[in-house]
Amino acid sequence: MGWRIYAASAVGSSHLDKGIPCQDACAFHVSGDVLTAVVCDGAGSAAHSDIGARLIADALARALGERLGAEPELLEASREAFFEAAADAAAQARASVIERARADGRALGDYAATVVAYAGDARRGWFLHIGDGIGVAEAGEGGAGAVVSLPANGEYANETYFLTGEGWREQLRVLEVPAPTARLALMSDGAMPFAMARGNAALYAPFIDPVSRYLATVDEDEGSRALHGTLADPRTHGITSDDKTLLIALRA
Repeated sequence: MGWRIYAASAVGSSHLDKGIPCQDACAFHVSGDVLTAVVCDGAGSAAHSDIGARLIADALARALGERLGAEPELLEASREAFFEAAADAAAQARASVIERARADGRALGDYAATVVAYAGDARRGWFLHIGDGIGVAEAGEGGAGAVVSLPANGEYANETYFLTGEGWREQLRVLEVPAPTARLALMSDGAMPFAMARGNAALYAPFIDPVSRYLATVDEDEGSRALHGTLADPRTHGITSDDKTLLIALRA
């Protein structure tokens, strides 16, 4: 048994119309039985958030994945101990963006991006989250035993939190997934209107179940290409104009 990971990002219609690149990014790291997966959503108002999202996703998946590969017992540790490990990896990812901003002569806020991530093995796991996006870990078929890491927004509807912000550590949330995960989904907020059920309590079965059944029949590369095709389908433009990222991990 092991993880099979399928992931894709697609440019939203609002960005296509303006010639703006996709500002979402995703990355994952597998070390033995431990999966670390990350989805980042760059701020639409930040000039280089596409770069920030890419840097953060890659650096966080690598830093936390390598840490847990060397210390898998952290997945069994207390919330406080896991929080410190997650915060340390997030600080490393943030440092990579600070280095890039200095090299470019730009403000750190120009690279603003949110984070929703998961780290887990065959027995249990954790979400770590800053800002919006959503994560769902299901223990069984039909959404049984689902743990949902919900988005966090600020005082206003369009306000959220970023790893690049000064108060990032105060906004970092961790959520325990106490049972084995059979199906994991991480997504940016652009995918939520069609991938999440009303109220964001669960994945939207009429969408996610057929997608998952197909993915289970193909390899990761083919499945990720098909997932991109689904996200880039013009029919999604009538549901959302935002960039869309979806990462699905299945345990065989």
